Amino acid sequence: MLPERTAHLVSAVTRLPLLAVPLFLAVGLEAAGTDGLLWALVCVSLTSGLSLLYLFYLTRSGRVSDPRSIPRAERVGPLRVVAALHAGAFALVYGLGGPAELSAALLSYAIATALFAGLTPLINLSLHAAGVSGTAVCLAFVFGAWGLPAFGLLPAVFWARLRLKRHTVPELVLGAVVGGGGTWLAFGLLG
Repeated sequence: MLPERTAHLVSAVTRLPLLAVPLFLAVGLEAAGTDGLLWALVCVSLTSGLSLLYLFYLTRSGRVSDPRSIPRAERVGPLRVVAALHAGAFALVYGLGGPAELSAALLSYAIATALFAGLTPLINLSLHAAGVSGTAVCLAFVFGAWGLPAFGLLPAVFWARLRLKRHTVPELVLGAVVGGGGTWLAFGLLG
């Protein structure tokens, strides 16, 4: 049972809202010091905070049966809402002159989540792979070579999601491409 528990642990710690909090804080601090941390808290509140409140609402209202494993049929609407939250946060931070790196991170989440909403009816993409890939690309842009070790999480996520039979290899690869590609595009547009 140890491999099964390990796979569940890896999946739990690589959920998008959990990855976003330290990512925004690290990027904000690196980009603008203490002021960047304040911007990061705004980002976290408007994205992960509101996303988790929305998920709580969906669970309490019975629209989502299991918040840890939302079936594909129940995902599209929440993904659209989360994409809109990230797009709105991007517009606010960018419009108010927040750190460019945080704006790019927000835009990358908006792009990737919108792509997920569009592709989910066709394929069960891995949000975990997208989150880790996007995080790694973001860290590489912001921290250079110091961010590259984050790519080392991808094999662990692939293994965990395969072990739990949640995804196939193509679903994991496509998730990683969407997450990393969306982040690459966002930093390319704003960098």
